[in-house]
Amino acid sequence: MKSYSTVAALALCGGFLLLGCSTNECSAGSVCGNSNAIGPTPTGDSKASDTAPLAFTVDEVNPWDSCDGGAGMVFLKPPALDEAAAELGRNQAVTTADESVAFWKRLEAFGNDHEAVAADYAIIHLSVQGKSARAVTVKNIAVKPQETRPLPKSSLRLRYAGGCGDANMSRFAANLDKKTPALEFKDGQNDQGKMRARGFPVQVSESDTENFVIVPFTSAGVHRFTLSIEWSSDGVSGTTEVRRNDKKEFAVASGNGGPQYFYAQDGKFNPLTGRMNPDDPFAN
Repeated sequence: MKSYSTVAALALCGGFLLLGCSTNECSAGSVCGNSNAIGPTPTGDSKASDTAPLAFTVDEVNPWDSCDGGAGMVFLKPPALDEAAAELGRNQAVTTADESVAFWKRLEAFGNDHEAVAADYAIIHLSVQGKSARAVTVKNIAVKPQETRPLPKSSLRLRYAGGCGDANMSRFAANLDKKTPALEFKDGQNDQGKMRARGFPVQVSESDTENFVIVPFTSAGVHRFTLSIEWSSDGVSGTTEVRRNDKKEFAVASGNGGPQYFYAQDGKFNPLTGRMNPDDPFAN
């Protein structure tokens, strides 16, 4: 599991100040990313209910983070481009960790005002472990749609230009446009070169954590959803719901509904010409 420190370090990526490089504190069998995290304070630990034999932590990649694979944001109530440029341009003057925190907090509030959600896909790092030495079988991780609606034709998709190398995204993808989205293993390996879990069931315990990168995606609509960990242990079965750590549902919107731009280092917006493959967000 990728472990983020709120103010671990400062780095420059694509000309923008990034806050909190990953510390990658991993135990044997764990999977850690090797890229930077930017944006608001990352989501903290989420725990399963006290009666469940497992616990989990969840982090969602900031969609603005092109270093870590983020595809930008879709504004369902779009601002004027000059207004958005003014907000994004504030990062040019950021030189300290405190200024970076303030910038991302302001940008998050700006996005909330305009109903901004992750563009095309979310990247969710989910780490699951048992609460004791007793094995727990993770039978499945399911995507649970909560709301699906058409994409407004007036939507606006914005993203930062550039990238910062390999985000090491071993992943399960789930097509939210299908009636029943299901996880499908795509590719990837951990930092030690070993393949991650390719499917279910998977066993975990307190000393044996399993890590998943889950990428729900859409090319057509606006989706809100949760995840559900289906487990069994000692003859008892159950499910544990996974939400964002602010208790909200995950949300993704297709960037194909309206204009799309990337914000370049010169402070200007340029049109985005590429489109996501409707069957696989990672296909070239």
